[in-house]
Amino acid sequence: MSASFPEHLAGLLRTGAYPHPVHEVRLVETHVSWVLLTGEFAYKIKRPVCYPFVDLRSRERRTWFCLEELRLNRRFAPQLYVDVCAITMVAGEARIGGSGELIEHAVKMRQFSREEELDTLLAHGRIEPAELAAFGRQLAAIHSGLPVAEPGSAWGDPASVRAALSRNLEECAQVAAVFATAPAVQGLRPMLERYLDAAAPWLTGRRLNGRVRECHGDLHSGNIVRQGSHLTAFDCMEFEPAFRWIDVAEEIAFLLADLEARQCPRHAQAFLDGYLAQSGDYQACRVLDLYKAHRALVRAKVAALGEPRPIPGGMPAATAPEGARLLHLAYLECARRALSHKQPVLVLMSGLSGSGKTWLATRLAPMLGSVHVRSDVERKRLAGLSEHARSGASIGQGLYSRGFSTQVYEHLASAAEHVLCGDYSVIVDATFARRDDRRRFGELSRQLGVALILIHCRAPPDVLRSRVGQRYEQGTDASEADVAVLRWQQEHWDPIGADEHLAVIEVETATVDIGALAHRIVSAVVVNRSG
Repeated sequence: MSASFPEHLAGLLRTGAYPHPVHEVRLVETHVSWVLLTGEFAYKIKRPVCYPFVDLRSRERRTWFCLEELRLNRRFAPQLYVDVCAITMVAGEARIGGSGELIEHAVKMRQFSREEELDTLLAHGRIEPAELAAFGRQLAAIHSGLPVAEPGSAWGDPASVRAALSRNLEECAQVAAVFATAPAVQGLRPMLERYLDAAAPWLTGRRLNGRVRECHGDLHSGNIVRQGSHLTAFDCMEFEPAFRWIDVAEEIAFLLADLEARQCPRHAQAFLDGYLAQSGDYQACRVLDLYKAHRALVRAKVAALGEPRPIPGGMPAATAPEGARLLHLAYLECARRALSHKQPVLVLMSGLSGSGKTWLATRLAPMLGSVHVRSDVERKRLAGLSEHARSGASIGQGLYSRGFSTQVYEHLASAAEHVLCGDYSVIVDATFARRDDRRRFGELSRQLGVALILIHCRAPPDVLRSRVGQRYEQGTDASEADVAVLRWQQEHWDPIGADEHLAVIEVETATVDIGALAHRIVSAVVVNRSG
């Protein structure tokens, strides 16, 4: 038994203290809780502690935070968080439930294996990027239903954000003295200030547009667990409202920083792509690096304070102090990279329906570290339809009319601009059959000073017809193109002219070597910039 576990609760260490069969009770202690593991369920009891961020010395406060933990976490993990249970004294022994004198409360959770937590899965290479993409979609759906910050509140206000980020950097520098990295932390201040200045109008706009919500607040890989075939976030930040009333971009930036510090860039790219595809919040990219740096410094600070965490990237085991130092350095480097200027690339994926544009873009995006923006998905979003809904519109009508298609390409250009201005590369996946649509993106690349590469996808006519026909019959893709649409595209295609001054790479998707293509794109970008 832990030396701090109180005598009046010692009865909970007995297997008979629970209203369900228990073969063994194990006690785990954290900074603010005692956790009793009973096999099927875990019970979290708040410790009577007082820290700068929370005072739990009164039973009323402990009960309140038990209820808050249940309320907040049920939004993200209703299957994990069962109830808040009374702890009573029965015949001189503490027990869960019962009809005796109430002495405490506990949060009842379904117990899960530490081996299924995301940080462990990453460290042992037991999780694929696709699972992070699905989690990103799930998180975006949850975010869309969370409470929005009141207009009169300070949550997400640029001045409040600046104060919080500056304070965090200073605190990180103070504790970083233990690893002699305080000068490196302080060296980030000018870069952070520049980002804050540039981001201020976007922070204001996002707050006014309802992007500041009551989020999870502590979304790193140690607070995500695999249950069955999907990932679930748990252990929300119930103690400090300022940590959870945040821009949704800060929420996703926290996990992105954690994944990148753990040297899992493809998992990070998949998570971001999944989140953006579901939410359509491409504007978040404008502030992601700012928030990534902030949350990376939070984790660097935690590591310097000595909280034990797994070492990133599956590095060899080390002593606790050495492991903390490596974590601290990994997060510090993540913050530096986030605040450093990058050279993003604009890639246009062009071709007829069935030519393999989306198939190829999905595989290139992780290699290039790019956000994938797909016209079929965005067209449905603009029309107020879900990704796989059938519109019933005929060729040239409704959301496939010339006017609506012009709106779609303007929307795609706007999304690409948000992504590129956040220093992220982007792949825009559309037919680009019209010269005017290609010209719009050429103007965008010149305006932003970024390299543009157009990948023109091709396939034999019989392959095109077969792919389109099968996809339409299955009805599981955002594209609604059938063989008639394919024929119409072939008849109305504007050939790419030399006067468009586009760097074009022709690709037969049936035989493409994707790794070689990615290398060719990078080489073309270098030539484009040097030219």
